[in-house]
Amino acid sequence: LVIVRWIGAAMLVPVMEELFWRSYLMRWVDKPDFEAQDPGAVTLRAMLLSSLVFMLAHNQWLAALVAGMAYAWLYRYTRTLWAPILAHAVTNGILGAWVVVMGNWQFW
Repeated sequence: LVIVRWIGAAMLVPVMEELFWRSYLMRWVDKPDFEAQDPGAVTLRAMLLSSLVFMLAHNQWLAALVAGMAYAWLYRYTRTLWAPILAHAVTNGILGAWVVVMGNWQFW
């Protein structure tokens, strides 16, 4: 079960969350026709608002806010969703390893 959880957290969750939080919500904040919004042109307001909502969906709110802003910046800077997906996957993978090794299950 731990291995399934770890794989899901590192491979599935980053794809699904980045599709929603960055690709959709962050661009929608700036332009309701979000597909017409260039990721490289999103505003700081959109980055912050989407990261604040991302934060509310996570237990560790400060870490989630920092990570959300980092992922938003990556998406804006690279203009490709793969960069924040990879960063999110690495974050969740390392967190999963730390949880398992240290036994800090409350962080999962």
